[in-house]
Amino acid sequence: MQQPELEKEIGLVRSTKHYLASVEGLPSARIHDIIVNEDGGRALVTSLSHDAVEVMMLDPIDVRPGQRFTLHERSNQISVGEHLFGRVVNALSDPIDGRGGFPPKNAPLVLEADAGDLAGRAPITEQLVSGFGMIDTVLPVGKGQRQLLMGSVRSGTDAFCREVIHNQANTGMVCIYTVVGKPATYVRRLADTLFADEAARTYATIIASSADDLAPQIAITPAIALYVAERFCAEGRDVLLILDDLYTHAKYLREIALLEGRLPGRDSYPGDIFYQQAHLIERAGNFSGKGSITLLPVLQTDLESYTDLIMTNIMGTTDGHLSFSASRYAQGVFPPVSEDKSVTRVGKHTQTIVQKQLSTAVTSLLADAGEQERFTQFGAQVSDATKAVIAMGQNMRVLLNQQAGERVDVATQSILLSLIFTSFTSDKDEAFFEKNAAALRKGIMEKKEFAELRKRVHTEQNFDAFLKHVEKALPAIIALCHK
Repeated sequence: MQQPELEKEIGLVRSTKHYLASVEGLPSARIHDIIVNEDGGRALVTSLSHDAVEVMMLDPIDVRPGQRFTLHERSNQISVGEHLFGRVVNALSDPIDGRGGFPPKNAPLVLEADAGDLAGRAPITEQLVSGFGMIDTVLPVGKGQRQLLMGSVRSGTDAFCREVIHNQANTGMVCIYTVVGKPATYVRRLADTLFADEAARTYATIIASSADDLAPQIAITPAIALYVAERFCAEGRDVLLILDDLYTHAKYLREIALLEGRLPGRDSYPGDIFYQQAHLIERAGNFSGKGSITLLPVLQTDLESYTDLIMTNIMGTTDGHLSFSASRYAQGVFPPVSEDKSVTRVGKHTQTIVQKQLSTAVTSLLADAGEQERFTQFGAQVSDATKAVIAMGQNMRVLLNQQAGERVDVATQSILLSLIFTSFTSDKDEAFFEKNAAALRKGIMEKKEFAELRKRVHTEQNFDAFLKHVEKALPAIIALCHK
């Protein structure tokens, strides 16, 4: 009954600075309320004083002193629901894909939410399957994990995110790709690529703010995406949320802070930049009685530095990170992840015993092979044992390298990568594996004679015992290879 009275309140603009304004009146306004002028232009309330409210414009409108604003109805400011699937919307749920036909907005604007205490969270026990051996076997990610993706421009982070989303078809997972302050052409290419797969239109959406939008709208985009994810999570659904990228987000937060006159801190970022982004990241997780939110924040930078402010901030608030290499991506390696610079602190809890022990063996082999390869660059003579380790490492990298769109389940990954530790590799070189890797993946994944071996990935209690079963299956595996 009070809402009609609130709508009668009128505020008058008394001063402006770019997209910031000070508005007198509106005594019932609250932080994060939206106010509108006569033309429907929207602004977000950011602070309150005894006689005025400070606001940021969300629409590119000309604001002048004396202009009138009123409170926006608080119940229908954004849109949440399955009608978002297959669509591209901006931070305020306005469709920007040119397809029209969009339902009325049905949810309030919520930018701040309590992340909840530990009692409301459940252990992370289920794996998020990416379809790539380098991730699922070597650097696994669990549902509810917050895993940072970091790499320079053109290091393949965006391509990897698209592939992970495509691999969630028929899993029941909701996927939200959030674009923060990228060029409009980037958003269009992403939509064309992501939704070229018709299945993705039934479970994935893009929430995007482009570089053409005002800084305030760009700044609130991650918070809106998290709120949408939380609404699906509250329904008991698992959500994959990608924030691309938090470096751009931090730059706009800095711009707004400097324009507001707040004292800058390190690198001219606002003093509470860590809080602002960490407060968002900690809202992801696996929740008791609900679903999960798996968060993949992206840090895309031209610098390969791991010690700057934003990088260290985000690394300190996530459960691990994947380091993407532009040079590997240029060489055709996919996913182009540097395993020696990456870590997952939670994901291995979701693996079976065979997977865990295989992951340790693969990681150790790649490290040993890399060290020996660097040693041979000095021209020193190496022993046959060293040559064997280098060859095993090269063969392993071939099996870990997959083409975009070539997705493999975790059981097939485990069998395939285990071959390197059997007699199968005794007389086979890198060229052999390059020629036969695709046939091996397809055969092991599809042929019935490997069904029992695939089950043992989940039931066997010892990796060495599992390798014995792989040895017994070698005749059938060899039959898959080209002569």
